[in-house]
Amino acid sequence: MKKYLTLAVFFLVFFYIFFQTIPSFSRNILINKIENTYKGVHSISAYFYQQEVLPGYSQKIFYKGYFFYESPDKLAWVYISPIKKREVLSGGALYVIDSALKRVTVINVSESNGGYPPNIIAVIGNLSRYFKVIRVTENPGKGIIEAELKPINLQRARVIYADFKEGSFKIASLKILTHQGQTIDFHYSRVEFNRHIKEKVFSVNFPSDYKIIKEGY
Repeated sequence: MKKYLTLAVFFLVFFYIFFQTIPSFSRNILINKIENTYKGVHSISAYFYQQEVLPGYSQKIFYKGYFFYESPDKLAWVYISPIKKREVLSGGALYVIDSALKRVTVINVSESNGGYPPNIIAVIGNLSRYFKVIRVTENPGKGIIEAELKPINLQRARVIYADFKEGSFKIASLKILTHQGQTIDFHYSRVEFNRHIKEKVFSVNFPSDYKIIKEGY
């Protein structure tokens, strides 16, 4: 009886370990494919639709515009609706440029000050270094790969949900939940890799008559 009981326990443990290993193995394969794709990407341009929900407010805020990334760490958002502005992430600062008002707001988003959530784009080629991968699953019905990521180092983002197009692994969406209770959704379309981006998109040089406002310094 003891012999059969021992065998039964052995097979239960074996199948438990086996079925726990399959999702982990599959997850690692998907993460490797995503990382390998983005290691060869030097620039990204895309149209984006952004939705924000601020803590304590039920009303949603919507934006539309164009997103640009250039290796190793240049990020820019050119908003076209409902207001026109340009945001540039450079040197631990987020520059919010409003040409109509001749005003630039410079926000301290350095790592020591909590970082800036969408910098995931700059590190997709090395996800497992910067994020704890909670979950990666294929969703054939939607044609996407869904990833749940938690920043390893302290950052404003508490958790990030990233969707990638199946096959091309082009970024489809980001959902960022911050420690402050803010929810930011980015949905991307017309995503292009390695196209030339004009340097002025990332420029943080402004006319002398622009008013500079600093936050978080």
